[in-house]
Amino acid sequence: MNNIASAVQAAIETGLEKYQLPSSDSAVTLLLMIAAHESGGFTYCKQLNGPALGLFQMEPDTFDFVMGYIARTGKFTTLQNTQCENMVTYADFAAAIARVYFWTFPEALPNADDLMGLAEYAKKYWNTSEGKATAEKYYNDYNRYVLGQ
Repeated sequence: MNNIASAVQAAIETGLEKYQLPSSDSAVTLLLMIAAHESGGFTYCKQLNGPALGLFQMEPDTFDFVMGYIARTGKFTTLQNTQCENMVTYADFAAAIARVYFWTFPEALPNADDLMGLAEYAKKYWNTSEGKATAEKYYNDYNRYVLGQ
């Protein structure tokens, strides 16, 4: 793993701990995979021609959904009273918001060593059927930008 990927992984782990969120190797690997792909190899924190923000390229509407989930359920209240623009500046915060988003789905995360399963999960829930990404692209970007393969 290169220095940038290591720093992003540390930010993910810090965010999950700091905001007292459920953590697992699967969650960390999934978030690292999404960041590797969505940020163009850890390059962009703001979408060039769109509204998405942070290494995970979360759109403001999705951020609002997460904040609404927190308000409705009373879960993960360490993330209250925040602004979506913070995802650009604070990678740990962006990771925490992304983790809560995945918490809203009933399907369990694939095992951490099931990289293609995680890539398919990312496509299904993060990028959705309407997005341009593919599971293969998530998988390949993780291998390229995180594992250096």
